[in-house]
Amino acid sequence: MSESGTPSEPFVSWAQNGEDVVLARALRPDLHPGFYIDVGAGHPETDSVTRAFSLRGWTGINIEPLPEEFALITAARPDDINLNIAIGTVAGTARLFAGPPESRGLSTMNHEFADHYLNKGQAFEPIDVEVRTLADVVAEHARQTVDFLKVDVEGLELDVLASADWATFRPRIVVVEATLPESTVPSHEEWEHLLIDAGYVFTLFDGLNRFYARSDEPELATRLSAPANVTDGFVTIASVQAAERAKRAETYALSLVDQVERTKVAMQVAQDRIHELEVDLHELRGSV
Repeated sequence: MSESGTPSEPFVSWAQNGEDVVLARALRPDLHPGFYIDVGAGHPETDSVTRAFSLRGWTGINIEPLPEEFALITAARPDDINLNIAIGTVAGTARLFAGPPESRGLSTMNHEFADHYLNKGQAFEPIDVEVRTLADVVAEHARQTVDFLKVDVEGLELDVLASADWATFRPRIVVVEATLPESTVPSHEEWEHLLIDAGYVFTLFDGLNRFYARSDEPELATRLSAPANVTDGFVTIASVQAAERAKRAETYALSLVDQVERTKVAMQVAQDRIHELEVDLHELRGSV
């Protein structure tokens, strides 16, 4: 599959850890339209789990409390529902600690995590953000089937999942970041029971995220059972961009070679002309 959805070309992965490859294998986005909910959407392109689906005409709800990232995703996804809020168990306002430009993905509402970063000398800016429950957002904006829910909230996974009404909200797949920030320490034990009790089965841990499928879709669960791998026939956007840069560099180098060759020809023409003029001058002097 290609970035534009042509099955004969490789699937281009934009996600950090190949999450979009696994989801595409399960959901086959080239074959039908679909809908997603992305809690902690982040940048609309960099490390985006939903970018490849958006390029294929899928739409969804992007929930992003950081103002800069929200502005970017609003501009990039005009057909989506974009909400500049955080998700929690109680509606209202809360303090978000926004990471510096080099660590935006570590922005968190978890005070322990924020204190840890501050103690390491990282500059996290506190900002107040609106908070709504996932149940409220779904009731207002998601009246169709939700193909997948992705949660990446740096320590607030329990609050996000606990704020959903799992009796009525039945996304086909749930993907949750399941390690503590900047570590390989698992964090799923405090929230996984919510999904299991709601009728979901665990299918895959890819080293960073845990994938779950509805128990009434066993075929979907099977397709979610392996991480992104060579049989998926994908390429990363980083490799695509590197190849494009290499191609541009090659084109530029060839243009320089061509310019050098043309300069050599011009120099040879000039030298030949100089020689002709010298001969003419010599003959002219001999005739005087």
